[in-house]
Amino acid sequence: MAHLMPHLWVEMIGVWSLDGVTEFGADGEIRGTPYGDRPAGRLMYTHDAHMAVVISGHGQAPAVAYAGKVAVDGDRIQHVVAVGLPPFSEDQERFARLENNGAVLILATDRKGRPRTELRWTRQAAGTTVAP
Repeated sequence: MAHLMPHLWVEMIGVWSLDGVTEFGADGEIRGTPYGDRPAGRLMYTHDAHMAVVISGHGQAPAVAYAGKVAVDGDRIQHVVAVGLPPFSEDQERFARLENNGAVLILATDRKGRPRTELRWTRQAAGTTVAP
């Protein structure tokens, strides 16, 4: 069951590990998983509204790396890119929701009813080492 907190940003602070990237058609049907069954990536949000993300490339899907500031408006998250590698050199907007009591973060390129890409992240506990 998904939920949005009034203070979504506070719930997002921390380190996240990429669990999946899924592309959906406007009909909601899965169109593909461009980063494969075991994607490799990390996402970090800090208390002072900074962020960084790195996702390893897979097949035709490019590697992604960028960092910058974060702007939050309700469930809309904007990554304001300060430095990044193509094609992620411009600001990125996502719609966020938390699931499983804040243990899973879904960042989607758009809302349901339109073609979209969803990135599924799992929160990493402090002091946890994650195998690449």
